Amino acid sequence: MNEHSSTARPTAAPMDFRQLARGLGTVITYGAGDVAFREGDEPAHAYIVLTGSIEVSSRGKLIEQVGAGRAFGVISLIDQKKRSATAKAMEPSEIALVTSKQFRFMVETTPNFVWYVLAEVVDRLRATNSAL
Repeated sequence: MNEHSSTARPTAAPMDFRQLARGLGTVITYGAGDVAFREGDEPAHAYIVLTGSIEVSSRGKLIEQVGAGRAFGVISLIDQKKRSATAKAMEPSEIALVTSKQFRFMVETTPNFVWYVLAEVVDRLRATNSAL
């Protein structure tokens, strides 16, 4: 197979950092309809869904539903700009809140965590583009 082959290549299995997030972060339980953050809020945490699901919306438009093992709120934690979306629990959900310091520790010490973060950012960008 050469670089121009049209044969699909296998993709890596998704990485699951829930156990690490549970150990480092603060675990909060949200009820259905509870809001984790709103558009315009200052960022304090990145969030990793341990169980349940979260709806991410912007200007009243659904961007994405984030399920167990996925992260949200990462971009604002990285760039320290106000939240561009609202995140609300769709069902009872356990979420690990990770501070900027904890997030940086995970990036610097955990193999492949940066790839997980990059995949989350890319997924969010594509979901936002699709919602436009």
